[in-house]
Amino acid sequence: MIKKTSYLPPLTLRPYIDRFWTGEGTTDTYPTLAAGTGAEMIFQLQAPMTLVSKDHSVHTPPMQALYCIRHQHYKAMMNQSHFFIAVRFKAGAIRHFLPGQVEDITETFADICLLYGDEGKRLTERLSSGNSLSLQLTCIGDFLLAQLQRHYRPHALVDEAITQLYYNREIPDLVSFSSSLGSSYRQFERLFVHHVGISPKSFQQTARLNNTLKHLLFHQIKDYLPVAFDYGYYDQSHFIRACRRFFGDKPRAILSPASQDQHFYFNASGSADKK
Repeated sequence: MIKKTSYLPPLTLRPYIDRFWTGEGTTDTYPTLAAGTGAEMIFQLQAPMTLVSKDHSVHTPPMQALYCIRHQHYKAMMNQSHFFIAVRFKAGAIRHFLPGQVEDITETFADICLLYGDEGKRLTERLSSGNSLSLQLTCIGDFLLAQLQRHYRPHALVDEAITQLYYNREIPDLVSFSSSLGSSYRQFERLFVHHVGISPKSFQQTARLNNTLKHLLFHQIKDYLPVAFDYGYYDQSHFIRACRRFFGDKPRAILSPASQDQHFYFNASGSADKK
């Protein structure tokens, strides 16, 4: 089993980063990396991780990489002794930490050393030098704060859209929604993809599933269908298709106690993180 431990990021980073966390151990059952609305920065400090996509293609990300998964889920092969430190970015927040555009790294595993040059190389060297975990977390926090100060990209329309699409269940028509923000849908879609790396419709679909599963897990609800209806799913088949698409399994399998530790985006207590 992979033991997961969470740590609060520095106060300045909390509007953009949900948590720092570590994963340690080995498992013969492959954890799921699901499609999401945020991003994950992962520093592997022992064995490398191998990912298998839904079409069975095999990927070996760099030991230090930025995971910006938007369109499919992956299974992580972790049958060796692993230890990694990860940073979980909130929905739409990764753009404030990038030297380039989100759409350029979407569905890739960008090497931190290549993405950030000498700064990235110095960070990975410090993390690999055998320092204590507290010092490693401090190094990551300092690095990310420097990137935020350098690359911060506020955009009032995009920020409002992210908040509304993530939390508001009452947005039935994206064309009307974009008009309410003072934009045509085409312009809104271009802006959103540019800043978030995914279309507003796909973002809304992913966020809806994440929030539905989070609610079910937090409240330990076994009868999932009424909650799925409340979050806007038309029928049971609609919800099952979404679970299969983004998590690779049926709802009951995802929500079962046995499987909750097998998803990167569920914490050790069984609740779902915002991703």
